[in-house]
Amino acid sequence: MTDDPDLIARLKAAPPLPEPPPELRERTLRAMAAAAEIDGAAARPIRRSRPWWRIALVPIGAAVLLVFLLTRPQGELELRAELRDGDAVAQVEVREIGEGRTVRLDTDDLPVLPKGEYYEVWFVGPQDTPGRPQRVSAGTFHPDPQGRTHVTLFGAVDPAKLPEIEITAEPGDGNPAPSGTVVLRGA
Repeated sequence: MTDDPDLIARLKAAPPLPEPPPELRERTLRAMAAAAEIDGAAARPIRRSRPWWRIALVPIGAAVLLVFLLTRPQGELELRAELRDGDAVAQVEVREIGEGRTVRLDTDDLPVLPKGEYYEVWFVGPQDTPGRPQRVSAGTFHPDPQGRTHVTLFGAVDPAKLPEIEITAEPGDGNPAPSGTVVLRGA
C-alpha cells in the first residue's frame, strides 16, 4: 500500500472503473487453454485446496483495507473552521502533509456561477491589501447544480503565516489575481 496522499487523492477522484464485458472470463479461459496446448501440456481444471469462502475473503479484505486507506483523513489536523457570509456556510479542514496542506471544503450553500466563472480558496495574511496582496491560492472549484461542494484541494501554504481563509467568486478572465468578490471568510 502507499502513503502518498497525492496518489490517494487522485484515486478518490478517479471515475469508477468500467465493468468488464461478460464474455471476458470465457475468452480468458480459452486463451489459457490454447496457451497450455501450445506448450504441449493439457489444460487441467484448477483444483481448489481451500474452501471457496476462504479464497473469497482475500479480495474482500483487500477492498475493505483500500476503502479505509482512501477515506481516512491524511496528515495532521491543523485547522478546522466554519466560513460564513449571510446564509452561506462552508466547513473547512486543513491537514499538514509534508511540505503542503490538504484543504477539505464542504458546503451546501454556494450559488452556481455563470459559465466560465469559478470559486477560489485563498489563505490570506494579516497585512493583505489589494495593492499589496499577502495570499496564496489553495485552488479553484465549481459546486454541483444544487450548490453543493465536497472537494479536497492541495496547497503549499502555512496557515500559521496566512491565518484567514477566503472564498472568492472569480470571473474566469485568465487573471490570477483575486477579483475581490469575497463570498465566504473565516479565521
